[in-house]
Amino acid sequence: MTVSKKEPFDAARALRWLRQLKKNNDRTWFAAHRNVWDEHIKPEWEDLVTALILSAVPVDERFAYVDPRACLFRIYRDTRFSNDKTPYKTRVAAWMSPFGKSGANAGFYMHVSPGNTVFGAGIYTPEKDALAALRMRMARDARPFERILRAKRLAPYLPLRTDALLRMPRGFPKDHPNGDLIRARNYLVRRVFSDAEITHAGAYATFSAAIRDCAPFVRYIDEVVADSSAAMREPSDGWEENSTSDHFGPSSSAKF
Repeated sequence: MTVSKKEPFDAARALRWLRQLKKNNDRTWFAAHRNVWDEHIKPEWEDLVTALILSAVPVDERFAYVDPRACLFRIYRDTRFSNDKTPYKTRVAAWMSPFGKSGANAGFYMHVSPGNTVFGAGIYTPEKDALAALRMRMARDARPFERILRAKRLAPYLPLRTDALLRMPRGFPKDHPNGDLIRARNYLVRRVFSDAEITHAGAYATFSAAIRDCAPFVRYIDEVVADSSAAMREPSDGWEENSTSDHFGPSSSAKF
């Protein structure tokens, strides 16, 4: 595939390189093949995220003020507290929100990885006040949120992932009809793409369409969270470093 202005990221080349990195995850191999990372994959990924931010402005004008570099994750792993001492991640990743990856608000996550390219949207382990605001809104009237979940465009990203509590949180009736949404600890949707899908359609086309599909879901959560006192938090770049799970979203304790 030829990289164009509309498709700034060569997903096929990135996947080939990342497959080799997965087989040879050590500093010697990385140093010998670093030119591909430095000259192609890293700058193309930043160009892609920049283009995606611009594509998000029509659905959320706040993205007009986002620095793309504030949305990117490093390829270097923090191995200090992990039994896995491999030095590099085998994916390129970004979290897009109106405050880059440092905000406590909802947003869009994406990563390209061999056999597991993921797009996600929503909010993961929100701060206490934000979670309380979301639960109270669901208890008061969940119908607007449920209408968003029933939208045809959102269907490929469902089911809603909540990692719900086993019991109803304190202050809510045990038999509340919206109990599933009130017990939620996260409000997330996601979609996995095959290597063939991401290389054929292109990362920009794939992710920009996903942003449009999930924008009403993210904006609704953000509007509720904005009513709480946890709309912003101090920057942290450590939450994603050692992750091998499939969760997403900025959090002081989160791992993707």
